[in-house]
Amino acid sequence: MLDLRAIRACALDLDGVVWREDEKLPAVPDFFHFLRTRGIPYAFITNNSTRTPAQYLARLDAFDIPATAQQVITSGAVAAEEIARRFPQGTPFYAIGSQNLIDLIAARGYPYEPDYAQIVVVGLDRSLTYDKLKIAGQRILAGAAFIATNGDATFPLPNGEVAPGAGSLVSAVATMTGKQPFMIGKPAAPMFEAALRYFGVPAAHALMIGDRLDTDILGAQSVGMKSALVLTGVSRADQIGAIVPDGVFADLAELLSAWQSSV
Repeated sequence: MLDLRAIRACALDLDGVVWREDEKLPAVPDFFHFLRTRGIPYAFITNNSTRTPAQYLARLDAFDIPATAQQVITSGAVAAEEIARRFPQGTPFYAIGSQNLIDLIAARGYPYEPDYAQIVVVGLDRSLTYDKLKIAGQRILAGAAFIATNGDATFPLPNGEVAPGAGSLVSAVATMTGKQPFMIGKPAAPMFEAALRYFGVPAAHALMIGDRLDTDILGAQSVGMKSALVLTGVSRADQIGAIVPDGVFADLAELLSAWQSSV
């Protein structure tokens, strides 16, 4: 059972929870007004590594959701943070990924040097080439650390089809090298740990709201956070089995109603 009265911070996925493509989902922005009036901090965590936190702010603003860049936790931003925590500044890196991902890491004081990289980061790269895969694999085989932004095999397209996700690229590099990466994105712990550092509250008093059992809910549970599944995205109620969220709600509107009734 989910005791909403004990929740002191709230993390949310974006696509399938707050919006679906260009559609504002129910109770947005009312849900965030409720959190603000209750003094409950919130943050958004997404596996997307192609956009910077700052780039999400314009869309959040268009949906009438007050937020700062610190409240948007992307796999690219957390990858850059983890590199800064684990490697000295000046360590050369190489990345398969967007220019935004490269810029986030370089801004931390790490030079982009494909020929001498001691860190290799693999994320979604829509301009992927054979040479990029070759460079990444060769540097890892030479001893470079292998970091992946996320393991999502696919991502959805507006027409209902899917395209290769970052995980497909990660798998190619892992197959070449025989090495497994340090994973950043959900359901791995670093994304949730970054949210908990921002909140400054114990995991047991933080709630993760997501639409995917295998990433949002599983990852939250692995670090001790409470979890709520909303049925406005990927996972359906009849898929609940080995992974059981603390609460299941049709959408944010139903969760908001339950939360308001509990206080």
